[in-house]
Amino acid sequence: MERIEVTLRDIDAALPIVREVGRHTPTVPFSGDEDVWLKLENLQRLGAFKIRGVWNRISQLTDAERRRGVSTISSGNHGLAVAWAARRLGLPCTVRVPEGAVGRKVEAIHAQGAKVSPLSRSDLIDAHERETWRSWPSAFLHPFAHPATIAGQGTIGREIAEDLPEVRTVLVPVGGGGLVSGIGTAIKGLVPRAQVFGVQAEGAAPLPVSLRTRQSYRIDRPQTIADGIGIGMILPPMMAILSRVLDGAFVVTDAEIRGAMRRLALEAKIVAEPAGAAAFAAWIRYRDQLRPPIVAVVSGGNVDPNLLAEVVKG
Repeated sequence: MERIEVTLRDIDAALPIVREVGRHTPTVPFSGDEDVWLKLENLQRLGAFKIRGVWNRISQLTDAERRRGVSTISSGNHGLAVAWAARRLGLPCTVRVPEGAVGRKVEAIHAQGAKVSPLSRSDLIDAHERETWRSWPSAFLHPFAHPATIAGQGTIGREIAEDLPEVRTVLVPVGGGGLVSGIGTAIKGLVPRAQVFGVQAEGAAPLPVSLRTRQSYRIDRPQTIADGIGIGMILPPMMAILSRVLDGAFVVTDAEIRGAMRRLALEAKIVAEPAGAAAFAAWIRYRDQLRPPIVAVVSGGNVDPNLLAEVVKG
């Protein structure tokens, strides 16, 4: 796969397409503290940001590709967005779900009418690093490494700049890097003084190594409560754009993510899944190093109710 580049013009072109199904989500101060703001993608259609990139990408499929149907790899929110979009457009859909996926998220994908099939960790690695998905019969919608998907996610950055033009720091959870690449491209284009930092969970954090070495990197056995950012790999095509838009990377522990989920629920009445709370967890841990006003992206709210109850109970 060739290196990926996305421009502010691409994001502007994606905006009317994203708005066909997606919402301009609120950017609000956390519990009255105007040093830190929350971009509430947990309030997006389907409970996460993914529909933005999926809808922009699927809109670019040719008629021949649509006839083949669509497929993807996802443990949750991306797969749900692809399944929803395929159902809306009447396209056959297959979602290959990596081992260890959260049961409720898999059930939600299946409920949209998609065919769900399991994918081992080794097959997941082969699909991404050797691009074995190219031999699959249906049109593959990459969960993060595609310009149209990244441009769709970038509409979040445009909304942040519109709602809080004085923003100086943006914190974004990072799995494969599509979300932060899009947001970073928009922020760097619209608010050049602002810094953008990626946030990963300690047990699945290849990004700091990749930024330091300017090379792709993989964690062989990622372990984290934050399934939405638990892929544990940065692919070579993503390195140029990540290196360009990111000012650094922060790492948070699962315990810190749980604490962030609890504070969001109790103090701000916001439901965040673990990945969705990671950026806020980074603010809690690193706030003294950051220039306010700060925006923490709450990327999704599709949390298992039992986990949420456990976290809130403390």
